[in-house]
Amino acid sequence: MDRFSRLYPDPLLVFSVILLFLIGFLNVISVRVGPYLFEGFELSLLKKPLIFLVAFCVGLLVMSFISFALNYRKLNSQKIVYGGVVLSVVLLVLVLVKKAVLGKPIDRWLIGSSVQPSEFSKIMIVLFIAYYVSRKGYITRLRFLGWAIIVVLVHSFLLMLQPDKGMAIFVLVLSWTLLWIGGVSPKVYTPVGGLFVITGSLILAFGGEYIHRRISAWRNPLEDSFGTGYQVIQSLLAFMNGSFLGQGYGKGFQKLGALTQADTDYTLATIGEELGFPGIFFLFVLYGVLVWRLIRIAREVADTFGRVVVVGVTLNIALSVLVNVLMAVNLIPPKGTPLPFVSYGVSNLWANLLGLGLVGAIYKRQIEMRTL
Repeated sequence: MDRFSRLYPDPLLVFSVILLFLIGFLNVISVRVGPYLFEGFELSLLKKPLIFLVAFCVGLLVMSFISFALNYRKLNSQKIVYGGVVLSVVLLVLVLVKKAVLGKPIDRWLIGSSVQPSEFSKIMIVLFIAYYVSRKGYITRLRFLGWAIIVVLVHSFLLMLQPDKGMAIFVLVLSWTLLWIGGVSPKVYTPVGGLFVITGSLILAFGGEYIHRRISAWRNPLEDSFGTGYQVIQSLLAFMNGSFLGQGYGKGFQKLGALTQADTDYTLATIGEELGFPGIFFLFVLYGVLVWRLIRIAREVADTFGRVVVVGVTLNIALSVLVNVLMAVNLIPPKGTPLPFVSYGVSNLWANLLGLGLVGAIYKRQIEMRTL
């Protein structure tokens, strides 16, 4: 255990992440390779599983390096934080430029379908709010929070234009919660919460026919069973087919074409169909361990900047899991939120590992301070 702690200060957290990834990797194999294993197999089928595996290994090395080598307090710098904010905004704008040039109605990726700047923007928002509240102290007047509100709203607006309205609202929820955790006075974060609620409502209200169809699919999937309600119905059918014990690994039916996002947004449905309740329960146990360790680390961090960063990374993961699970069982309208470390997606995977790298750097510093 001591050897592992040299690579990352919380080995149990790393083990839970590795096990979560292995579940996701096996699911990608099941979806991408399993159906063609005995008939129609081609080496090209291994492309996405191998990309996913290499991306995780690289991300894990980067996470360990950040944890080992980074002095996180150097991040609490105006030049670094505002430079990161500018970079984040520029990347989101470039996505819109690419969208306009190619004439696509929807485009959330900067390079191909792998690099999604919005995933890294969430981490940047966490760092920015942590910096802002740590420098301002206990904020008791709304005008002292003006610049932070502008930065958050700009990010949300740019995400809305992609359009990724779900991510735009996610950023608002994440930001408001971090302001509360960061020690902003109730008489300040209450009106800010109201502003964010109004902004989120406007995003939904002006979402046009796209949002209306999503909400209709949530309220009554059978109304358009071959259109907007199709994925929701196939997801629910996957859970029904899996019953309690599941059909067995690789034996899922919905992944054969009916559930088109079987290894991305609706990964949980595929796991439920093949591994049943035991598989989903084990998945939730791993997420529980991960979040528990992150909360425990946050409670041990002495400074505001480090604590808010750890809480922000925790909230990003926990809220993503919550949204994905509720979407998969149709308790909220469909929203393309990946299941952290399990759903296929390089940007989401790297962003989450980057966040855990920052947590490791913070926790390592706290351990060193305790031994002085």
